[in-house]
Amino acid sequence: MRGFVADHSDRIALQLALLATLVALLWLIRRRARHLPAPEGPGHSPAIALDQPVAAALVLGMLAAFWIYADEPRTARLIVEIGVFPPMVLILRQLVTPPVRPALYVMAAFFPVDVIRDLLGPRPLLERGLFVLEMLAAAALLGWFARSGRLDDLITASGGSAPRVRKDLFKLALAGVLVALAADIVGNVSLARLVGSGILSSRYLAMVLVAGRRLAEGLVTFALRVRPLTRLRMVEHHGAWLERRAQRLLHTVSVVVWVVGTLDYFGALVPAVDLARRALDANLTIGALSLSLGDVLAFVLTVYLASVVSSLIQFVLAEDVFPRMNLRPGLPYALSNLTKYTIVSIGFILALLALGVNLNRVTVLGGALGVGVGFGLQNIVNNFVSGLILLFERPVRVGDAVQIGDVQGEVRRIGIRATTVRAWEGAEVIVPNSQLVAERVTNWTPTDYRRRLDIPVNVAYSSAPDKVLRVLIEVAQNHRDVVPSPAPVALFLGFGDSALQFQLRAWTNRLDRHPLVKSELGVAVYAALQEAGLSIPFPQHEVRIHPTALPGVQLVAFYLILATMFYLIPPETAGTIGRSP
Repeated sequence: MRGFVADHSDRIALQLALLATLVALLWLIRRRARHLPAPEGPGHSPAIALDQPVAAALVLGMLAAFWIYADEPRTARLIVEIGVFPPMVLILRQLVTPPVRPALYVMAAFFPVDVIRDLLGPRPLLERGLFVLEMLAAAALLGWFARSGRLDDLITASGGSAPRVRKDLFKLALAGVLVALAADIVGNVSLARLVGSGILSSRYLAMVLVAGRRLAEGLVTFALRVRPLTRLRMVEHHGAWLERRAQRLLHTVSVVVWVVGTLDYFGALVPAVDLARRALDANLTIGALSLSLGDVLAFVLTVYLASVVSSLIQFVLAEDVFPRMNLRPGLPYALSNLTKYTIVSIGFILALLALGVNLNRVTVLGGALGVGVGFGLQNIVNNFVSGLILLFERPVRVGDAVQIGDVQGEVRRIGIRATTVRAWEGAEVIVPNSQLVAERVTNWTPTDYRRRLDIPVNVAYSSAPDKVLRVLIEVAQNHRDVVPSPAPVALFLGFGDSALQFQLRAWTNRLDRHPLVKSELGVAVYAALQEAGLSIPFPQHEVRIHPTALPGVQLVAFYLILATMFYLIPPETAGTIGRSP
């Protein structure tokens, strides 16, 4: 140990500095964490993990020692494990219910007893007796957990998912303890030590990882609820989702570390690694093509990572980058999709290189496939190229109101092959991209964000035209969604059959409220005309009947029908019908 300290003084200084920094940091955020609102789910509040800042710093700092002193002697690792033991117990006691705490203390006590038993190696009889007592106590404790129903409380405190798997592991540990006890009694000491020490060491590692993971979850919860992360839009809108993702990642990492450590404790890590290496290096040769399982897994993993990275970058761009920039509508969507295509393409090329494919052969093969694609898949290629044109040129953008043939609606998505248009009736129409490029498309969302409103108005012949024009202009100018430039215009169109014909033309930049603005202007025009004493006439038609044009019998029948009609028509309507002799 003296030699270890002399040879690794820099690493020891780094760990001491890390411990001091963690203590200071956790002490400072302790008060703030207690005033934060507790998130959903038991045991995830940062205050639970930070009530003991010194203990939390020691646990996190000692866990970092497994990476700082990697590949170091067993004695150094043992010192680290002993150092993390007391703070681990202090953290875990806050995560379990009071009835389970005595059992937790008993479980934790196995570790120092196991350390003492290792030190008694030169005294085999004493060491063997202590081992038997350990196994008996472990079997009694595990059996008590299984029979008393406290196992669920312990599993809930550990957090994570798949409680059924943890129950099965618990039963397997109980069976292993009994096997180790029986092996020691019959004299198979090596098997007993391998199984018994492996189970106890694996359980201790699980306790350390649970404490460290819950501390890390508390720090993540705290970080997502204070500045500067709270100023990010993705944290503001998706904080709970990000917290669940972080907890799932921490749980996955802790499970992987526990599995690797358990295999090491049972002496199966090196054989497992060698077996996995031989399986990954196994080649499948078909002619000139030679593939291995490792190459295939590298290909799949590279493509998957490229997809994950592209989705992550799209999420960050959409939530925190584009909203802070003054970009034209549709441009963020185009940039996001182009970024996605670029990352996925680069990832696919890297995956081919990881697979061991010669890119020169891929070029020749691509040229040969290009001819076949040109004939057999020309529609798909046409739509793909048209999609790229739509993203670069942006004649149609996401959110635009368009009319394509007999389809009218809003553009919701521009994909690689087709564009999704949500019709005003509620249906989603899939339109090939080539149709948007090659055919005529009416875009009701102009690039200058303004749209004209035309409102026809008819007034009685007794109205003064200049007064009508003035009333229409005032109505348009008083509406909040009518822009002052271009200025609203009122026009006298001509003399109609029964009214003077006018038209109000106004511009609005509220494309999302265009139908509502037009409706509000129509209602305001009607109210203004009524207030100004200007009437809107009913349509009138004058019918002249010449009695000499009909024979006597038909004339009598006609007058009877006409009298019946006047009898059935309401008085207020009949008064508007003109009569002539």
